[in-house]
Amino acid sequence: MCQVVDAILPPLASLAFSKNVEWRILSLRVLSEITLLLLSQEAVEEGRACTSNRLMSVITEALLPQYESLLLEPDPVPAYALKLLVSLTEHSSPVNRLIEESRLLPAVFQVISEHQINSLGSTMQNAVALLSNLTGQRDANLQPLYQEGLVTILHSVLMGVGALYLAGDEQAGPKGSSVLLSSLEVLHSVLKSTSIVVRQALQSEAGGDTQVAEGLLLINKPLTDLTSLLIQMLPNGDPEVYEEVSQCLSLLVQLYGGAALTACALRTSSAWPMRWSSSPTPNSSGCS
Repeated sequence: MCQVVDAILPPLASLAFSKNVEWRILSLRVLSEITLLLLSQEAVEEGRACTSNRLMSVITEALLPQYESLLLEPDPVPAYALKLLVSLTEHSSPVNRLIEESRLLPAVFQVISEHQINSLGSTMQNAVALLSNLTGQRDANLQPLYQEGLVTILHSVLMGVGALYLAGDEQAGPKGSSVLLSSLEVLHSVLKSTSIVVRQALQSEAGGDTQVAEGLLLINKPLTDLTSLLIQMLPNGDPEVYEEVSQCLSLLVQLYGGAALTACALRTSSAWPMRWSSSPTPNSSGCS
């Protein structure tokens, strides 16, 4: 397998930056399929360290340094460039961290902003799938995503795609379901990450933890506007949508159902030992 990586990937990576648009698109499509195959095999098989190392070398040396230019090209190149990033981040935490630490995030969010008018297009489908991969990792660092406007983008995309879903728009089809599910996965990951930080703050006596938790609650508060939309999505025939919506609503209620009490508990030292699952009265937290 290492021989395959050495023989095929470097030439394909070079073709991705060819002056010929058709060659660029073809190269990106083939790279997406090959890298997804290699990384998925590595995820289930042992002894693939050489494949992983050499693949990472191609990514870091031949692709990422120039990748921003592909994302900012005219359509349809960004759709294929994003598809490759989705394949790379599907099974690889190291790649996720590379993207988080690179200059690609601003370009990714710029592409999303420019293509929101066509929320069901391939570019948006791949862009939201990429955000799902980046936020879904256990050790994901969401701060760079927040800095690029993750909450605003997520709110806007879910409002748009959710409205089409509820309207039963037949034109949405599988692409609409894909964008909706990926968006719900991003929302779930963001809320879950926030709940972990808040829970740790409630159990800690460190003032810094409390400030971080309060900051996250404030940053993500616009997402509470999605509550009504999510509730309307519950009575549907799609079990995947129902599962994601249910978990998102549960986390929203935990975090913001009693927003004043939550904020008060975080500021009151006597509330730190409070169990996350409990629902204290105002007097028990020292708030009036």
